[in-house]
Amino acid sequence: MQSQDLPLLHSIQALRAIAASIVTLFHCVFWLHQSFGVSFPNTTYIAGLGASGVHIFFVISGFIMMWTNQDNSGNWRKFLRKRFSRIYPSYWLVALIGILLAILTGRMLPDQLTIWIGFVLLLPKGASAIIDVGWTLAYEVYFYIIFAVLIALRVSLQQRVIWLGAIFLVSTTIGVFWKPPSGIAFGLPKLITSGLLLEFAAGAVIGLFAIRSSPVPAWQGAVMVLAAILGFAVSVAVDYHAYPAIVLWGAPSILLVAGLVMLERSGWGLKLFRKLSPLGDSSYALYLIHAILIPVLVHFLPTYSSLNYLIFLAFVALLYLVNIAVAHLYYLKIETLLIRNTNNILNRAVEQHQKRSKFTRRNRAKRETRRDPQKVWPQKK
Repeated sequence: MQSQDLPLLHSIQALRAIAASIVTLFHCVFWLHQSFGVSFPNTTYIAGLGASGVHIFFVISGFIMMWTNQDNSGNWRKFLRKRFSRIYPSYWLVALIGILLAILTGRMLPDQLTIWIGFVLLLPKGASAIIDVGWTLAYEVYFYIIFAVLIALRVSLQQRVIWLGAIFLVSTTIGVFWKPPSGIAFGLPKLITSGLLLEFAAGAVIGLFAIRSSPVPAWQGAVMVLAAILGFAVSVAVDYHAYPAIVLWGAPSILLVAGLVMLERSGWGLKLFRKLSPLGDSSYALYLIHAILIPVLVHFLPTYSSLNYLIFLAFVALLYLVNIAVAHLYYLKIETLLIRNTNNILNRAVEQHQKRSKFTRRNRAKRETRRDPQKVWPQKK
């Protein structure tokens, strides 16, 4: 069995970069339309497909958790510490920058305590108060908690997948018959009954097959990737607004992740995957930063009385490239330090707690020995 620090597949890293990019492009188009008041309906509609990147991310998360935790060590505390270090510090820092920018630009900030609590803890109600895409992180956190419980139970990899599927299938079924209001209990009932959770389970299934099965011929992976692309194309043709996203975008996302994993494990496309892989490292940074950076950047673009299509596309490209550059620089110079330092702080805190616990137990044993020496040194009869 391989270790918990097993590196990610290059194809998955490349797909993370692509998913973050299409979400960013979607928001570039959205903010340009909002700021300039122009209307290019076809472009807006096609760019809306970028929202499918969220579904790709959810499937990827399920895969990554299985792939990087296949040793089944049962160290759920370490798992949660690593997940916390990866998600929260960077989210808090970018959100703090977003708050400062909102104050400087006169944008409204939340005026309810519950919203602020949800914002800080990444609960559904409040997670998107500063960073629009924060609601997706609430789903990630919930998935990590469920996964940590399964690690603590030390169930086998196969049972882990079965439990994930069962838990999310039951909760989704409840959600079909009961539509909980988004405002109650910080929005948690709505989250835990959402069909989007099935995408995490699907990613975990792909991870199990990647761990347990032998590589398959490249053509099988290619067929799945082509089927995924066709699925996304069909969603555009039939008007993706009119149907559940879990169907139109969830299914192709599952096929895409599975197909790319098959291709890489067969040895096909490694050069391309390796070239795109480094951008996958900064995908989380891009996902966070673009949500606060795009609204600021559009204010610095030159104004036009009549914005033609070519200039509009040039602005989209410019916004996208600036976000890519800033996010990658942020990842290299800031995010990596945040993750490392947070991990070190949490690990030291655990070590100190363990030392204090051991010291307390030793002192308690000494006190008991003084009160009743026979407990430790029984007298000979």
